[in-house]
Amino acid sequence: MLTYSIYLAVNFRSIKKFYLNYRDLQPIRLMRYTYLLCTFLIGLCGFANGQAQDSIMIDSMYKEVERAYHKFDQFDYGEAIKISDKVIEYATKTNNDHLKAKAYNVIGNSYYNTGNITLCLDYLSKSRDYFLKSDDIGNVIKTISDIGVTYRELDSIAKSNTYFKEAIALGRTSQNKDEIIYPLYNYARYLSNVEKAYDSALTYYTEAYELSKESTLVKGRSIIGYLYMRLSDVYYEKGDINNYNFYFDESITYAKEYNFYGILATLYRTQSKRHYENNDYKDAFLALREYTQVADTIYTFRELEVAKEVETKFRNKENEEKLSIVNQEKEEQAIAFKKTRVSNIIFIIVSIILLLSVYGIFKKNKQLKIAKEEAEYLSNVKSKFYSEISHELRTPLYAVIELSRLLLKENVNSSHKEYLESLNFSGNHLLSLINNVLQLNKVESGKMNVEFLEFKPKVLILDIVESLEYAIRDSNNKVQLAYDPTIPEVLIGDSLKLSQILINLVSNSIKFTSNGTIMIRVKLLEEIGEEVTVYFAIEDNGIGISKEGQIKIFEEFYQERSKTEKSFKGTGLGLSIVKRTLLAMDSDIHIDSVEGEGATFSFELTFSKSTKAIIKDEDLKYLTKDLQHKKVLVVDDNKINLLVTRKILDQYNITSQVVDSGENAIALIKEMKFDCILMDIHMPELDGYETTKIIRENGDNTPIIALTATSTEEIEGKINKELMDGYILKPFVTADFIEKIYKAIVKKERVS
Repeated sequence: MLTYSIYLAVNFRSIKKFYLNYRDLQPIRLMRYTYLLCTFLIGLCGFANGQAQDSIMIDSMYKEVERAYHKFDQFDYGEAIKISDKVIEYATKTNNDHLKAKAYNVIGNSYYNTGNITLCLDYLSKSRDYFLKSDDIGNVIKTISDIGVTYRELDSIAKSNTYFKEAIALGRTSQNKDEIIYPLYNYARYLSNVEKAYDSALTYYTEAYELSKESTLVKGRSIIGYLYMRLSDVYYEKGDINNYNFYFDESITYAKEYNFYGILATLYRTQSKRHYENNDYKDAFLALREYTQVADTIYTFRELEVAKEVETKFRNKENEEKLSIVNQEKEEQAIAFKKTRVSNIIFIIVSIILLLSVYGIFKKNKQLKIAKEEAEYLSNVKSKFYSEISHELRTPLYAVIELSRLLLKENVNSSHKEYLESLNFSGNHLLSLINNVLQLNKVESGKMNVEFLEFKPKVLILDIVESLEYAIRDSNNKVQLAYDPTIPEVLIGDSLKLSQILINLVSNSIKFTSNGTIMIRVKLLEEIGEEVTVYFAIEDNGIGISKEGQIKIFEEFYQERSKTEKSFKGTGLGLSIVKRTLLAMDSDIHIDSVEGEGATFSFELTFSKSTKAIIKDEDLKYLTKDLQHKKVLVVDDNKINLLVTRKILDQYNITSQVVDSGENAIALIKEMKFDCILMDIHMPELDGYETTKIIRENGDNTPIIALTATSTEEIEGKINKELMDGYILKPFVTADFIEKIYKAIVKKERVS
């Protein structure tokens, strides 16, 4: 920096002399001073650019430290340490003690959570010393509190409490009240967990809670979520259920807002244990299921972080290669510039003007390119994530829905039947919510495709009503179906989207109607050649919708409220998905409603006629009877799914055998002959596609049907490529399940 200052001062004096003697200058001297002026301008630009780059780099390092803190809060300690090491390397080169202190603090706390107490104390001590050198008393308080927590892990309770009290005392005497939240929390935790002094602990927790309301430093940090959680624990121990529920809900809301999945996992696990101890097994199961889903989410996000790290390294390598090429070109240009002084002067002046223009354009284009690449990358990651989450969510739902349905067919008492109906409804309701979210993603990414499947519209509607029976009874409503008998029994169209539309509309009517009647009207409008247009209407006599509300109800996440400002439960996605889905199917939704008198939602869809034979109950019995002497192999790595599928086959007296991996399936097929194979797609090591490929390469032509929870448009191409004979989407309709097995076996027998 000193060298630049001297350089600019010397050149400034020369320019001043040039200005005073301008009238007496000869052409050669004029050229010399012009060159001097250009050199001065270039030096000035270099100096300003260097200053700006230093400032940008420091800001970047502080953002990296905050990113490391966020990784720590999400339990990704390895990534937090890796980021902090890079920050320390930069801080050491630039003698930035405050950056060192922050990075050492992250590393120390990360080693604490991984069980390396010795390294934890070493790094926390360094962090404290550098914060003292930087005169950052707030972070000194927090670090002293962290050291106290570490000694508590070593069972040095007295020493631990000494550090907590020292941090509290230092915070109360300083102007900085934010960081005192940490020692207050830690000392209160000791009083609650060790001393069981709940009243004393509550005093410290409450003080920390009141400080957190005004604090901007800890906003968005995990300490707030833990504080709410510990307050709920203390009130639970004191028997104050109202305050326990309040702080428990606060902690859940906060953790969801900032994606602190570790806190969510702890809350749901603790809640499940408490419900179990209170013999509330149903709520214990629901809380345990929430805990399992959160744990799976943490695992999935960590896998995505690994993928992003690989992508970042690849892009960095590409940028380094491009930078090397640019530098080589600059060196070649510099050699050319030195050939003649006169041409250099002219070229520099022109180049400065051009470079400034080109740099502006280049910078803008580079920003646009980076933004485009990031958007495409995030879109791909999002699509992959939704594909995986679709399978991971639908797979356990398959077990819940099918097991509860099978148990309902058995001889169970009335109380157990009520529980099973509730479980079956919850599974179907959750499946509908998942379908809404996945459908929303397809709409946003422009990947919503209309499929053409054979289906029975009346059976589809009756199945929907049956799946919502629990909600209908709970709201004391009646559902009536007015179905036009002239509609062909089998149609060709997107039955999955139609089902989702009707589920959302009927569920919407149930939600806003009590002690009323919901009418489903299905009427044939016209029949032209091989196509029919069908009118659908869902009518209710519920609370109705105001004129203002009718404009907003199709917006995403909009929630209708009553006049008492009571919010009705729901995601706010159902009607939005209905409208978008119908638009994709060249139709639209219409509403007719008077507030207080009910509402009618209607739409029209065009389908093709089908020549498919109608399968009635007696036909299904015939199919199952014909399948009784056939042998079916079920391949699935999920033990519960194996149990459910085998139970369904046993129900129809179909002989079956199960294996839990692709390798075991290949080995068993070499020893035994099967008439059909039901193949799960997503399996570790060898998935369903790879297993099918090996079976076909071994010369085995046994019919193979994919049994999957993945959306259909993502698997149809792969199924045809790997020579599979069809697919069954979980959860499935039992009649369709049996029919597809029968058709696959009959088709193969005719070919052979």
